This record gives sequence, structure tokens and C-alpha cells, in this order.
Amino acid sequence: MDRKNFLLIEHGGGRKQFTLQALQEKGLTVYLACTSIPNWVKRYIPKDSIITTDTYNSTKLLTDVLAFSESHKIKFDAIGTFYEHVVAQTADIASALGLIGLNPGAARRSSHNKILTRIICREHNIPTPKFTVVNAYSPGELKKAVHRVGTPCVVKPVFGAESYGTVKIEKNTSLSEVIDEIKLNTTQNKKEIYKNFTGTCLVEKYLPGSVISIDGLAQNRQIMIAGSVEFIMGPEPRFTQEANYIPARINPVTYSQCVNMTKKIVSALGFDNCGFHCEQRVTPDGPILIEIAARLPGGPLQPGYKMAYGIDLTSHMIDIWLGKTIKIKSQIKNFVLQKAVFPKQKGKIKKMSGLDQVKKLKGVWDFFKIAKLGEEVTTYPDIPKPFYYYAIAANSPQEVDQLSKKVEQTIKVVVK
Repeated sequence: MDRKNFLLIEHGGGRKQFTLQALQEKGLTVYLACTSIPNWVKRYIPKDSIITTDTYNSTKLLTDVLAFSESHKIKFDAIGTFYEHVVAQTADIASALGLIGLNPGAARRSSHNKILTRIICREHNIPTPKFTVVNAYSPGELKKAVHRVGTPCVVKPVFGAESYGTVKIEKNTSLSEVIDEIKLNTTQNKKEIYKNFTGTCLVEKYLPGSVISIDGLAQNRQIMIAGSVEFIMGPEPRFTQEANYIPARINPVTYSQCVNMTKKIVSALGFDNCGFHCEQRVTPDGPILIEIAARLPGGPLQPGYKMAYGIDLTSHMIDIWLGKTIKIKSQIKNFVLQKAVFPKQKGKIKKMSGLDQVKKLKGVWDFFKIAKLGEEVTTYPDIPKPFYYYAIAANSPQEVDQLSKKVEQTIKVVVK
């Protein structure tokens, strides 16, 4: 049987290595289109199977993909991405090549463009926060927008990464400082992602309540729910996701409400043949949409789902792109916590100990050090960098919390 040729758009960084491993385990011949080639990628994909291009530009991407295909006499059998910022471009290329993928229009109704998401949801009577659109680089416009929406409110880029540039605004917040932070966070370390960003933001009413996501897959108009995640946010006025629990610590009634909301949103936006990651605030008035991505949950959440539910979302997503019918059954097998531990004060790291001991603790299934001894640490308003990341699993939420305390008591980080 001939091996199928699969084109992956962007590798997504070192945290997404598991996606390349999953593609190889499918017995596919994998090609990659990306803007840059880190050394670790070459362990999975030969250099002559990589197309270097601008994946943020659909026109250039399609031209370079076709040129590669013709010059190498290769026909691609399937295409996909696990990277948030090229979902729309991948949908464009899949549509142009007649391959299975997300409809390009639906791709743009996702977190790729938060304005369009809000408009479509409004037309379908789906509850979202009160909002207005503004160029946040303009102090006058931002002031008027905050007045229209009322405080507390949140300003967020119309597209973005990891909540950078998303800031809560209170009655006495300095808007000039907010503008400076948006400019800083949308250029520092994330230049490629934000290179098309011109300052367009949403200003929307702040919602109280826990943040959860309902995640899953859609295939042939069938919406399949994998489960839920509860996010633990960093200190306001920013919205960094510092940790997550899988499954979310919510009651069955609330979970059912969130699932029903997700299905309604996925249907309204026209998501199909894709993953989805639907973030909601569980408010006193019920769940309200924050944003939804037409992709699988990112970062470490796919391995987290595999550990918590036994569902290999990565493998299922590849099967959808290959045209194979999938079925998933959501059943809790473990309770999982995944957490990045961030610095709370600026300074230099003088000591880090206990790292090797933590790796030996029962229930710790993933761990890696991020910061280095002697490194200057950053805190807000600069983009913070964690000390370390860990993932644990146990038989109950209570056991997870006990193990979490043990992990963080074992590791000592001294900053002066």
C-alpha cells in the first residue's frame, strides 16, 4: 500500500513535537511548510521535505506549495495544522487543493477574527459580552470605547497569542499605560504572530466567574465532545493561563449547560472537519462565550486529554484530514493538573533545587525546567517566563491538589 503524502502547515514550536510524532506513527510521508526551521524539526522531517515560506500569507503559501509539488512531482493527499495562527491559511490551501479541511469562511469566524465571531453569535442569539471595536493605539478612541462599554471591561487584540495584550480596565486604570502594554506585548517575542496587527481590538464587558473550555471534534456535521478544561488564571489585570485542570471542577448541570452552548456555537459558526476549543466564563447568569478556536486545544492540553480521558485527539484529528470516520467516547480515567510556575518578583535566579526529586514522584507524568540558573526573570508588564512546568495525574481532585503542593514544596527557587 502506498504511503500517503501529508502536508503540515507550521510545526508550532517545540511544545508541539508530539504532533509530528503522531503523524509519523500513522505511517505518512510528512512534508512541512513553515517560516523558520528550528533544529529539533530536522529529527522528524528531512530538510528536502520542508517548504520555507510565509505561512501567514495565503497567496504566497499556496504559490510555494504548488511550486514545490510540481518540481518534486508530489501530490498531497491530506493537509492540516495544529497551530492557531495558520488555521485560516491552511483552510484556504485545503480548499484550493480540494482536500478535506475546514471551510475558509468558517475559519475566519473563529478566534482568527474575534469581531466576526461576536457578530455571528449575536445574529444567532448566543450570549457574548457587550462589546465595541476600537483602534487601541488611539487614546481618544480607547477612552470613548471604555465609556460605551463601562468598567470593569477588557481590551483584547482582535487576534493574538496566549492572552498577550489582553488587559482588564478598571475605573481608575491609566489608559496610556494600557496602550503601552498592548504595544509591548504585541511586538516583544511574538513579532511573527503580530506582524499584521494594526491595533484593532475588542473592548468588552468584564465577566466574573471561572474560565472553562469545552473541547472536541467535528466531522461530517457531527459534533463530538471530548471533555472539559478549567483554567487557572494569573493575577488580574492580565489574563495569563497559569494552570489547568482536566476535567473542569464544575457540577454536572453547569457542564451540561457549557456543552449545549458549545454545540450551538460550533453549529452557528459552521465548524466542520476540525477540532474546536470553546472558552467560556461560568457567570452567575450561566456560561457566556469568551472565544472559540477552530482547532484542537493547544499547548500541552492534547496530551492532557489523553491522560485524563484516554482520548487521543491528535490522532483523531489526523484521521479526519485523511477522510477516516472517527468516534470518541468521553470517560474520565484520571484527574489531571498541568501548571507553569511563574515568578512573582523581578531579580536574578540564585538557586534552583529539587528538580530531579520531583521527576521521581508518583503521579508526575511530565516535567521540564524552563528558566536557567543565573537568569534575570521578568514579571508584568513584560511578558513573564515560567520557572518550570509540570503535569500530574491522580484518582481524585483532592489527590491532585495534594500532589501539586508536594511538587511545589519540593522545588526551591530563590530570586534576588
